[in-house]
Amino acid sequence: LLFFTLNAQVNERQEWTLRRTTDTKLVNLKLEVRQKRTVGSSHWSHSTDIAWATINGLQPNQLDTGSTNARFEIMRDAGRFVCQGITGLGRGTGSFTFVPNPQYVEQLRQMGYTSPDSDQVFSMAMHDISLDFARYIRDTGLKASTRELIDLRIHGVTKEYIGEMRSFGFTELVARDFVEMKIHGVKPEFVRGLKSAGYSLTSREIVEMKIHGVTNEFMTELKQAGFNLSQREIVEMKIHGIDSQYIRELKSYGLNPPSRELVELKIHGVRPEYLKSLKDAGYGNLSSKDVANLKIHGVSSEFIRDTKAMGYSFSLRELTEMKIHGVNTPYLQKLRASGFQNLTADKIVKLRIHGID
Repeated sequence: LLFFTLNAQVNERQEWTLRRTTDTKLVNLKLEVRQKRTVGSSHWSHSTDIAWATINGLQPNQLDTGSTNARFEIMRDAGRFVCQGITGLGRGTGSFTFVPNPQYVEQLRQMGYTSPDSDQVFSMAMHDISLDFARYIRDTGLKASTRELIDLRIHGVTKEYIGEMRSFGFTELVARDFVEMKIHGVKPEFVRGLKSAGYSLTSREIVEMKIHGVTNEFMTELKQAGFNLSQREIVEMKIHGIDSQYIRELKSYGLNPPSRELVELKIHGVRPEYLKSLKDAGYGNLSSKDVANLKIHGVSSEFIRDTKAMGYSFSLRELTEMKIHGVNTPYLQKLRASGFQNLTADKIVKLRIHGID
């Protein structure tokens, strides 16, 4: 967000808009500041639902009447927004001026905060940073600066949110930690789920989980699949797109790998279709390491099927060695057409190495 010093300027417009909400106790307020300079221009706007009780001089029914002139004030600890304009048909619009409260800055200073500048005072009024909120942040020991006090409110960090997080054991966090958690959507119910699952994580570890899309549902799925993982392992699995369906599909073909091997299988593109083709070709009891090794070296299900059709019965090691040295179906067909019958894998590889077609 951009904030501007609201001193009188020739090319500045400060506008308000009110609209009804579904809650009869609330009304939506939008404030906009537009500044035109010699070079360039600036635009700031903020919209939020506020209580009718914070508006002096305007009644809810005035929004519903015909077009009427209106003058009212929106009260904040940091100052008041003096608004005038027109209301009617469920909304209102007009211009405003901001009148800062000089005592507000002094009271913040007495609490130990750095005195906010005029732009910050406007922002603190807009985001309704009350003296009670500032006092709570100080008394809770969050060590917030004046800038961080604004950041807390901008990102929706409330006293209730802080209280819930502290009840989970996060008593040493500073303001920046709470802002980070809120930015990345860390909700109390997510932390509660982690706690009930037996995890005791730092705020940074929890934020990392949310960044990568880990949900309580994902955690439950892993538990039900028999995994008891560390935070790092859970994030790894989420990063590589491993879900409960993928785990179930692997299990249906007899694979129940640990998390590290599970990630390896996913990284190398092992899909249920590949497992089915191996099983159909007679390789149905492989370990996850064997499957990953075949996939890594490009041993396709088609190649296995073709060797079977030619009468070969190669081991996993032999299949891998042949693919490493460039043996493919056309090469095997050429050898057979040239009269080389019933060759072992080692002899086929030696012929390939020496360039014999």
